[in-house]
Amino acid sequence: MLSSPVLDVGIGLALMYLLLALVCSVVQEVIANLTSWRGRHLLESIKTMLNDPTLSGLAKRVYADPRINNLSLPGKLPSYIPAAAFANALVDIAKDENALTASSFDGPLAPFLRDAQGDAEKLRAALEEWFDNAMDRFGGWYKRNVQLVILGIAAVVTVGLNANTIEVARQIWAQPALRAAISAEASRFSAAQQHGSGGTPSTAPNIDVDALMSEIDRTLPIGWTSAEIGRLIAGLNGGQTTSETGAHRAWEWAARVVGWVVTVLALSLGAQFWFDTLGTAIGIRAAGPKPAKKTEPS
Repeated sequence: MLSSPVLDVGIGLALMYLLLALVCSVVQEVIANLTSWRGRHLLESIKTMLNDPTLSGLAKRVYADPRINNLSLPGKLPSYIPAAAFANALVDIAKDENALTASSFDGPLAPFLRDAQGDAEKLRAALEEWFDNAMDRFGGWYKRNVQLVILGIAAVVTVGLNANTIEVARQIWAQPALRAAISAEASRFSAAQQHGSGGTPSTAPNIDVDALMSEIDRTLPIGWTSAEIGRLIAGLNGGQTTSETGAHRAWEWAARVVGWVVTVLALSLGAQFWFDTLGTAIGIRAAGPKPAKKTEPS
């Protein structure tokens, strides 16, 4: 087994980033579910596709189709629509309007109707392909929006838990017992995740939040101490300080902010990235140095 303080610090930081990234995922999923974020984004995407910004034309009829309306609970928007359901709904609308046999076409379906030339199956296949391609584009926009939200959540979680990368690295480096404990806990946690989820971290709805927070509290040297809170309150109240103390406090807070920023940027990479990184680091530690090659006698 390879024992290296630098590697142990890296494992400790990767474990911290993984656990906190999972917390951010849980919060993001809760927000998305409470606000029907995915469903609203999908609705806006389909309204754009069908040129129905007021939801009074094609998009409204598509969402009224039972194959789509039944995908969600009453009063909720579906967060996912199969391409086949979307295409079938539009084909049925085209049939109802006798658009398949019309000599002239108008609206967003016009190019598909012209190409199909009255063939419903050809129209259905073209509409499915159109939907899949459009969802790839809109999905990219959704992921970018999610990334921005995750960044905001990461900032709140980082400051709320005082997850200062610089300070955590310093503590792990300075305490061999802490390094050993965190490395052992990281190996256990990584193995449990791989065994329970097929090699990927659990998706947010399946995470045991209480167990996750207990893991963070038990393992990681993060959080606010009473002394830090006292200094923070004193600083906010404008307590009298000497110039030397004031300069020291400014440097202390500058280092803290830098540590927070590093943590926030790391969390924005996502739980999967840190799960893979942690597994790689643990694998290197377990493998140890390569044995020296034996030289054959001449």
